[in-house]
Amino acid sequence: MKILVALDGSDAAFNAMRSACNLAVRTHSYITAFYVNKGEEYTPEETGWLSIKDRISNELETFGHEVIYKAYAIAKEFNVPVEGLISNGIPSQEILKYTNAYGIIKLIAMAHSSKGKATQEFVDSTTKNVVAGSGIPVFVTDRDISIKRVLLAVDDSEGARKATAYAGNLAKTLGASLQVLSVIPDAEDEINKYSRIAEVPNIQKYIEASEKDIKKVIDNTLSSTREILSSLGMSTPVTVRKGKVSDEIISEAKNHDLLVTGIDKGPSHKKPGRTVTTLLNTHAVNAIFVQ
Repeated sequence: MKILVALDGSDAAFNAMRSACNLAVRTHSYITAFYVNKGEEYTPEETGWLSIKDRISNELETFGHEVIYKAYAIAKEFNVPVEGLISNGIPSQEILKYTNAYGIIKLIAMAHSSKGKATQEFVDSTTKNVVAGSGIPVFVTDRDISIKRVLLAVDDSEGARKATAYAGNLAKTLGASLQVLSVIPDAEDEINKYSRIAEVPNIQKYIEASEKDIKKVIDNTLSSTREILSSLGMSTPVTVRKGKVSDEIISEAKNHDLLVTGIDKGPSHKKPGRTVTTLLNTHAVNAIFVQ
C-alpha cells in the first residue's frame, strides 16, 4: 500500500508524517512525501509587484526541498521506504490530481492546518477540499500517534458502510480494538431549528413521528454495521447516544486514538457536510474519512 503524506513544513504536518510512518510499519506500506509549491498563486495582479512571483516561487522551492529532506529523515527513523515529490500549483488540486492519476495511493495523510509564520500554509480549506474531493480515505491528524483504539461512527449512508468495512479491516490489521458509535439526533432540537414549524399546533405529534423515523434509521444502521463486521469475523461493542451528532462523536473520540467515519461521495468542488466540517474545525480529533 502507498500512503501519500501532504507536507507544508509545519510541526503538525510532520506529526502527520510520523503517524503515517507508524501506520506504514504495521501495514507494510510505502510513503510518498508530497510538497506543493504554490508560488504560481502569487500573481502581479494580487501582489502589485512584477517580480515578487518569481521570488516567492524560488523561496518556496528551496523550502520544499528542506521539507522533503526532513520527511526522509523521519521515514528513516521508522525504517519506512519513502519517495519525495514536489509539485507546483494549488495544494488541494495537486494532491487530488496526483492521487487520481496514480491508483497506487491508497491513503492520504495530512494535518488540519498550519499556523506558523515560517510555513507555507495548508489552510483548513485545503484539508476540507481534499476530504471532499478524494476518492480514497483521508487520514487527518496533527499528532504523532500509534493506533490501538479505533472508534467507528456510523449512520445510514453508503459512506458509513464503506467506513465500516475499512475500519474493520484496519483494526484487524493493526490488532487494535474497535468500538461502534451511532448517534440519535434529538428530534425536538432538529424541529425547533425551524421556528415556524415549531409553532405548529400539536407539534408533539410531529416530534413523536420524527423519533420513530429516526429509530428505524438507527436500527437499519446497526443491522448493516453488524452484518459487515460479522463478515470480517468481528463482533464489536456498540454505543448508541442521543444528542448533537458532532458533539457526541467528538466527546467519544477523545477516548480513542482514531475515529473512522464515512462521507457520501459528491463532486470534488463541494465542501464536506456539517458534521465532517465540525470534526475538521475542532482540530481535536484524529480521523480517517472514507467515501
